[in-house]
Amino acid sequence: MKNIYSILAISLFSISALKAQYTLTDNDINFKKASYNSSMIVADSNNLVLNLSTSLSNNLQETSRMHLLAYGNIAKLGLGLGAKFNTRFKDYYKTTSAEFLIAKGLSLKEKSHLNFGLSFGIDYLGVNDNYFNGFVDQSDEFIQNNPNQNVWFMSGFGASYLWDNKLQIGFSMPELVKTNSDFYPTIFSNVAYKQSFGKTKSIYLQPELFVYTTNIAPTTFEGSASFGFENHVWLKLGGRSNKTMLVGLGGGLSFVEVGYNYNMNFSNYEVLNQMQHNINLCFNLIKGAKDSRNEVYVIAGEEEIVSDEMFPYSISITKVESSIEANYYVAVESFKEEKYALASADEYLKQGQKAFIVREVNTGIFHVCLGFDDDFIEIVNKTLIFKNSFAPEAWIIENK
Repeated sequence: MKNIYSILAISLFSISALKAQYTLTDNDINFKKASYNSSMIVADSNNLVLNLSTSLSNNLQETSRMHLLAYGNIAKLGLGLGAKFNTRFKDYYKTTSAEFLIAKGLSLKEKSHLNFGLSFGIDYLGVNDNYFNGFVDQSDEFIQNNPNQNVWFMSGFGASYLWDNKLQIGFSMPELVKTNSDFYPTIFSNVAYKQSFGKTKSIYLQPELFVYTTNIAPTTFEGSASFGFENHVWLKLGGRSNKTMLVGLGGGLSFVEVGYNYNMNFSNYEVLNQMQHNINLCFNLIKGAKDSRNEVYVIAGEEEIVSDEMFPYSISITKVESSIEANYYVAVESFKEEKYALASADEYLKQGQKAFIVREVNTGIFHVCLGFDDDFIEIVNKTLIFKNSFAPEAWIIENK
């Protein structure tokens, strides 16, 4: 008799855990944060992103899942728009959701950004016809009129704070409003800090604390650390309070990224959710627009324009740091993110130019430079050579 009660208790727990895991798995927490926090779409520096992920497992909770996330940014308006589509099969049942995302970013002050997002769409729970074999009469009244088949509206919100592309704090409730009778509020919260190392700041370490909770299942805590070189290669190690181990790795180029994450559960209910393989493919279709030189001047706060009829040139006066120390630099391009500056410098290097990067201390703006000198007259001459050849927008950075 005790065994019967134990089986019944585990069955009831599995049903509750199954519903509690809807948001956890559907929102693809292992990769893009925008999948569970709508405000993060506007925090991405890329103007158009397409993210595809799938999960494969052999447990009772789910057998397979597909997740599609697409979003774009209108940088001048600080506005992000996106769409999210999920479908998941759990033996007899299948669930599908489609949502629209909108986010707005606000610059509080230098290096500080606050983002807000909303999501709304529909969620469908139905019968997976592929689960039945040829001996099942699919015209059966129970299958055709299954009370568990339902379509409902759902909506939620997300908020995030970013500082200097290092500190990240997020909070979201993606299923705050639902038209069905059951109310399972789900909450996602995360804190992460990214520290870069090396002369070019290409190597990084990012520890993160992630918390997921709902009213019908225990709160889950996740601690992890990611180590990588730009977006070319990364490794993630971590674990969850529900006795789940996480191992992830991936990499890519500026326009495409591939990732894999393995989840292994060691709890007493591992038969329900023993292991899961997550595979992710992300396309950065349109990179973020580079900062124009005039925008950089406004951020720097100090500018001097010298417009001599014979020797026109511009000077930006600011404090910079670089592996090459000098009083003056010849700059040709500027970027908010270092990876784009490095990509641009590589292109100049391929053309035979001696390109390097300098970084503004106060703003964090990265400048691609092709020359340097301690003498003002010499740097003017070098600037004019570039301006009259292939870089008409070249200007001088005075390091002060």
